[in-house]
Amino acid sequence: MLSSARTLSKQVLGHRTQIQQQTKTQLRSQHNSNGARPKEQTRSQQQQQQQHDDDAAAAKMRQENRERKKRWRELNEERNKDNDLRCRVNKRANQLYGAHASAAKDKWIGEEFERRQQRRREKDQRRGRTPSAQPDAMPTGFGSYAALPPHQVRAADGLWRCVAARNALEAAAAVRLPPLSSVLPEELLLAPLPPPAHVPPALDVTAHMTAARRHLRPWETTTTTTTTTTAADGTTTATAADAALSLMSLAAAGPPPENARAC
Repeated sequence: MLSSARTLSKQVLGHRTQIQQQTKTQLRSQHNSNGARPKEQTRSQQQQQQQHDDDAAAAKMRQENRERKKRWRELNEERNKDNDLRCRVNKRANQLYGAHASAAKDKWIGEEFERRQQRRREKDQRRGRTPSAQPDAMPTGFGSYAALPPHQVRAADGLWRCVAARNALEAAAAVRLPPLSSVLPEELLLAPLPPPAHVPPALDVTAHMTAARRHLRPWETTTTTTTTTTAADGTTTATAADAALSLMSLAAAGPPPENARAC
């Protein structure tokens, strides 16, 4: 009886211990699974963020390269055209003279290149286009101009334009104009100075002056000799010239104002 009780208690304790171990194992596995999942999620998010950053950096680099190449093409338009033209001339020379080098072939290449280049420039002038600056016109120190980043390209472009403008001004200052006497006739060089501006004389207006005399402009007054004729009845009449002068003065002066009529 006692032995059976002890055996039963041992079985109960063993079963309890087994249940506890299973519970601990389940809790441990659940905890490990919950802890590993956030780590995996964090690692996945980091990878996605890194991929996004790499894509953004690659897109930025491609954009900078496009801008740099575009700027290079704009600044070296003439040189690129010359390179293309030289390639076409060399290809034509190989068709005419063969692949082997010869003096006649080199001479033909030089003459043909100059002829085609001159023809292209004349065509551009007829179209009204202004060719871009030649590569040799770029100031010293700007050899790696297009290899700069975009923000430095803009700064270097402004500096290059300032240097080019200064060189143009220096070149223009070297031009000597002919003297003025070589292009103007001698009569204009020896002509007198123009007369001074006309200042009309002042006219004092008094109460005893007539309306026509009061409104007569000073620069229209003339000094004339009055010729009168005495009639038999003792009246005096002016000549026709004085009458005409008075009418012309009245017409030029216009009608007198109201205050003059009151006088």
